[in-house]
Amino acid sequence: MDDNKNTIIWVTTIATIAVLAFFSVGGFLLYNSHIKNKEMEVKLRLEQEKTKQEIARSQSQQQLAQVTTASQETTTAPVVRKRRTNYEAELMNRMSSVKDTDFDGTNAEMGAQAGQAYEAWDRELNKVYKLLMSELSDNQKTRLRNEERAWLKRMVSETKKSVYEMCGGDEVNGQACGTGATLAEIGTKLDMTKERTIELARMYDELHK
Repeated sequence: MDDNKNTIIWVTTIATIAVLAFFSVGGFLLYNSHIKNKEMEVKLRLEQEKTKQEIARSQSQQQLAQVTTASQETTTAPVVRKRRTNYEAELMNRMSSVKDTDFDGTNAEMGAQAGQAYEAWDRELNKVYKLLMSELSDNQKTRLRNEERAWLKRMVSETKKSVYEMCGGDEVNGQACGTGATLAEIGTKLDMTKERTIELARMYDELHK
């Protein structure tokens, strides 16, 4: 009788231990699985945050690149590395063969010589003016353009004054002073054009210092 009771107690004890062990192991496995799931969730969340940050960084870089490109496109003048020049000396060397003073002959002949010299200096003036306009900033271009217009008005005024002085106050309609009026007109234009051309040549050299 006692043996049966002991057997029952022993079996019951073994069963209880087995049940407890089962639930312990099961609980541990469930807890371990829960921890792993949490770790995976945290890892996934971190990866998602990292991806968002990379996307935001990429968008910022693209916006910065667009702004930089737009800024470069709206720059008023391109940055060009300029080499040192000696344009004035080269100009004077080119024009050394052009006779622009001490004309010989009659008024008509001297007028013709002065006309040729004026045309040569006028070509050089247009050349250096275009060079400057190709390299100056927008504000500098506007300033030079206004200066050139003012200079042209002054040349017209000075030319009329020279003709008036040559004719002694007489009316000049192409005949009153004869070839003297023509010579005075061309001579004034020649002197002023030569002076202006040299002035712009010096300005060009200053730009390339």
